Parts: sequence; structure tokens; C-alpha cells
Amino acid sequence: MRYIFQRNHIYYFRYKVPSRFKQYTTYSEIKYSLFTDSYGTAVDRIATKLAIIRRIKMMKSPHISLKQLFAELTDYSWADGLQEHERDLRNENNATTMFEVMGDDIRDSLKNGGGKYDPSDYGLKTLPPAEIEPRRDFEQLALTLSEAMIERIWNGGSETFDSLYYKAKEQSELDTAVAKPYLLSEAWADFRVFKSDWKSKVADANHRLYQVMLEFWGDIDILQVDRQMIKGVLSRYQDFPKRNIKPYHSMSVQEVMAIDEEEIANKSKVAPKTVKELLKLCQSFFSAYLTIEKGIFQISPTANVKYEVKSVSYASFSDTQIKKLKEKAISLGGWKQWTILLAIYTGARRGDIVGLTRNSLKIDEDTERYYLWIDSGKTDAATRPIPIHQELIDLGLIEFIEGIEGELFPEIAKHHNRLTYHARALMDSLQIPSENERGQRYSLHSFRHTFITKVQECGVSTSLFQTVVGHEKSELGISNRYTHDFKVKSLFCVVDAITDW
Repeated sequence: MRYIFQRNHIYYFRYKVPSRFKQYTTYSEIKYSLFTDSYGTAVDRIATKLAIIRRIKMMKSPHISLKQLFAELTDYSWADGLQEHERDLRNENNATTMFEVMGDDIRDSLKNGGGKYDPSDYGLKTLPPAEIEPRRDFEQLALTLSEAMIERIWNGGSETFDSLYYKAKEQSELDTAVAKPYLLSEAWADFRVFKSDWKSKVADANHRLYQVMLEFWGDIDILQVDRQMIKGVLSRYQDFPKRNIKPYHSMSVQEVMAIDEEEIANKSKVAPKTVKELLKLCQSFFSAYLTIEKGIFQISPTANVKYEVKSVSYASFSDTQIKKLKEKAISLGGWKQWTILLAIYTGARRGDIVGLTRNSLKIDEDTERYYLWIDSGKTDAATRPIPIHQELIDLGLIEFIEGIEGELFPEIAKHHNRLTYHARALMDSLQIPSENERGQRYSLHSFRHTFITKVQECGVSTSLFQTVVGHEKSELGISNRYTHDFKVKSLFCVVDAITDW
């Protein structure tokens, strides 16, 4: 909750006085100790203040910048005059690119509390508000307008465009408190007040589970949560480590989320009953409170969601599934395209992909072929070259990389879970189930399993493909101490073995 912070294990209340009230007081903010190290107790002690804060919010009026931004981004004359190739999704430089990047930038900002999106970075003249609350409203409006512009470019004055346009119009004209989304963090704070009878130990345990939801989804409008998102967070939580095991016991939820699932030993992962505790909390929060008590949902997103104990192993995709995923990824463009294609044709870990930069692209002097250098691994084997498959080159990967400075995928460089969720959403859109007939799970990590399985089926030397995927070489035995790193030119046979994707 944004009104509570912790210092030296003690929680404090802090509220910044809005500038429109500063003429009536000498205080710029109100801050005092809550005299407890329990988050649940801290929330209980400020429960009465939350209603007053909401009344203050309701006194707001729309900031002038909202109308200015609406006017600036609703001139569609240039969009309607675009040529066909400028609307073509297969063209990486189509007219929607800027608005897609801007939308991702805004979502990142809102996920982290708002205030990070700068419209001038995208050539916009409207200045955002200085205060954080109206600035969040400004960013929500900018996000809707960017989505409306993309729809206009793709499909003209469609029903979807009309819906987005009038949504933006309401956001720019209505009182900001009315137009403001009901954020996950705000809903949770209200829920904690509703559950004021929780014991301190229970409250703290449930707050840790809430932090998993918050980190996986971001601080989104509560109405955006659906069944797939509930199932997604349960699947991700299954790969969490137990809290009493080193070094995880001292890590934050954000730090744990940044670890690739395969790096956590299966014996160290949480028990199924722990995952069921998260589902039980979701049911209480979304069903009992937000649906039945508050009437926010007509049907709870937890309806008919069950958690079955799933295999700790991951499934491999069939060739048909891979081809469908590849085709779908190509239609998306940007990071949503290239991260999936790289996962398909390299078998790289999530951390390898999100950590790629412009400098990762190299040329082998012996073959004059391209490869990617991975230098962020935690072991010697993880630091390695990955040859680039010819199919990626034909699809334009080299041009994509050469047109970028710094991180290849800044949209997800600091938010690795966006890639995990994107992969699952892609599978859902293609109706790929959550597990195969053996009970093995389909996930982002399945691309790695599929790549390894494929090259093994093609008869590639184990030590060669182990080098490419970053595994310790296992087949060399005692000879390993006499074997130096393979030359890059000897590794191209690994990716070249894949000819039917």
C-alpha cells in the first residue's frame, strides 16, 4: 500500500498533502510511526484514514492536460491517409510501431506506480501533470488513446475504435475520481479492512501471497483480472522456492520472480498445498469480497478454477504446435515476436533472452555467420555463443538488432515475468492446453525442452548442443578436463539440424 512504508522493521504511515491544500497548512506531508512490525496490524491502524483519503480524492477535478492530450491524439487525418505498406503488420516499421512502444512504456510506468512515462519522448507537445495522482490519470488516458490510434490504423473507424475513442473521451472529461480505475493495490487495502479480524501471522502470510499477484500482474485495474490470469499466477507460484531455504529465505518476491524456473531445484519448490493457499486467498479476495460483497464482478475470475497438482517436469511442443506459435509470433511484431522466435530457434533461457543487447550480436570470422554471445550466465557453461538459425536471419532478426542501441527488449528487461505471461497468453490464444497427456506442463520453458529434444532427434552430438544451450558437458567424462571450448564454427550444425520448422 502506498501510504505505508517500513524503516528498521517498523511500519510508518505517510500521506503527501495535495498541492491544492497547501495554502491551508504548513505541512507538505503527514508522517508518523504505527509502532508495529506487522503489515496486517499496520493496515488495521490506518483503516479509518483510508475513507478520508478517498473523500479527498473525490474532490479532484480533471487536470487541463487531459483535454489537451485528448485533442492532440485524436487527429486521425494522417492515419486515414496512410499507404497500405504503412499499415502492413509484416512491415516492422509500420505506422503502429511508435504507439505500440508507447503503450508498453505506459504499462511499465503504471505497473510501477506511474510517473515514468514522458510524452515528449514520442514527439507529443502536451505536458503531463506534476502531481502523481493526476499523472496516473494522464497515463491511463494516453494508453487508451494509443490503443485507439493503433486500431484506427489497422481497421479504420471500427466498432472497437469507437469504443476506445469514447472511453478516452470520458477519461478526459469526467471527474478523475470517477474515471480512475480500481487498482489491485487499492482493492487489496479495502479487502484488508474487510478482513480486520485476521490474526497478525495470517495477515502477514496473506500479504506475501498478495505480493506474488502484484509482481506477476502489476498494479492493474482489478477488472482486467480474468480466469487465465488466475491460472497463470498459480502456475508461476508452483515454481517458487520454499521460504526457509537458502539463499531464497532472504530474497524479495521480485528477486525470486527474476529467477528462471529451471534454476530452482524441484526438491526446493513449494508444496502443492502452498499453491492451494494462494488459490484459496484468490477465491476469498475475488469471489467472496469483490464479487459477492462489493459487486465489482458479475462472475468471479476464480469461478471453476481448480488447482490440480501438476508434474514438476515441462512438456515439449509438437512440430505442429511450434509452427502455429511461430506463425502467431510473426504476426505480432516487436518484442512479442522476436522473444518467441528466439526461444524457438535457440533454446535459450528466459534470462538469456531478456538480457540481450545490441552488443550481443557477433560474427564468426571462420564462417562469417552470425551468433549471439550470452555473457550473463551464473556458470561457466551458461556464458556461451548461440549460433543464429538461418530462418531468423530470413525473417529480419539482424536488421532488427542493428536498428537498436542498448537492450534489445527494454520492455521486458526489468520485468521478466511479462515474457512468461506473454508466452502463456500466446498458447491460450492457440488453444494449447496447460499440460500434455503425461501431465507435463506447457510453459515458456517448454521452448527450451523442445529445442533440446529436436536437436537430439536429429542426431547432434550431445556435447555440442549442451554448449549451445548452456549445460555442463556430460558425455566427455574425464576427457572433459582436456577439452577446451568448442570453436563457434563447430556449433552451427546444432541449429542447422532444424530444417522443418
